[in-house]
Amino acid sequence: MRQSRDQILTSHAGSLPRPEALIDANRARESGMETDERRFQGQLRTSVAEVVRLQKQAGIAIPGDGEFGKSMGHKVNYRAWWSYSFQRLGGLELGAAGLYDMPAHRSRPGEVVLTSFADRRDRLKFAAAYADPDSGITTGPRAALWPVCVGKLTYTGHAAIQSDIANFKAALQAAGIEEGFMTSIAPGSAARIANRHYKTDEEFLYACADAMREEYKAIVDAGSSCSSTIRRSPRTGTWSTRSRRWPTTRSSRWSVSRRSITPFAGYPRIEFDSISAGAAGMARTRRTFPCATSSR
Repeated sequence: MRQSRDQILTSHAGSLPRPEALIDANRARESGMETDERRFQGQLRTSVAEVVRLQKQAGIAIPGDGEFGKSMGHKVNYRAWWSYSFQRLGGLELGAAGLYDMPAHRSRPGEVVLTSFADRRDRLKFAAAYADPDSGITTGPRAALWPVCVGKLTYTGHAAIQSDIANFKAALQAAGIEEGFMTSIAPGSAARIANRHYKTDEEFLYACADAMREEYKAIVDAGSSCSSTIRRSPRTGTWSTRSRRWPTTRSSRWSVSRRSITPFAGYPRIEFDSISAGAAGMARTRRTFPCATSSR
């Protein structure tokens, strides 16, 4: 889909409502029910193709895959954009209290800390509304147990991210769209779980960055070496890769390497060097992105 000169380019944050059938299928898989995996993957591919088609129909110039590859077993699920990483990281096990149940923490000047969800101002002031599932502000079901890091973090989601990429490429090609974006959780958000393995929070954050780098690189490599850029998604705490030639199969030659993590407005930030080599020659760009956790 080529853009005319007088057209305003439009996009969105990333996550879009899932169709009922996909929600039901995800809920079955999340509950451990026996499912037909081949049928599920087919349903997922069809759903991604449809959501891309609908975005084009609505006038979205730069569509995403709706984050459909990130399991969401309920119509409303606040944590779907984040908790998907639990299934793509090794070194975790269930057994920790969640962000609703953790002790309250107070920030001090120069030291911003994350308190529990239950301790946040609006949740205390409007407790009745937040406890009412029909109030319109519910954030979805809460997990009884959350993961805790008990060993060295590794990335285990290679098959899952390649499936996400393949589904999105096919959807873009079918819709005749040349440019799209995908999202991935940022290290600062991936690190919002309990840690019993690494000595410090900073060491744990570095480990999350190293592990999730595999996913970032997979997304970047899926695009064209001459036009792909790694950039932060409009959504706080996620990363996105945007490419003008997603449907192509020519492999790019990108390397993405961690450079440093430094304080930024009370949160860490991570710097990446992006190096591309293509017909236009070598191009090296440093991009710095805050890894602030989401305030939603």
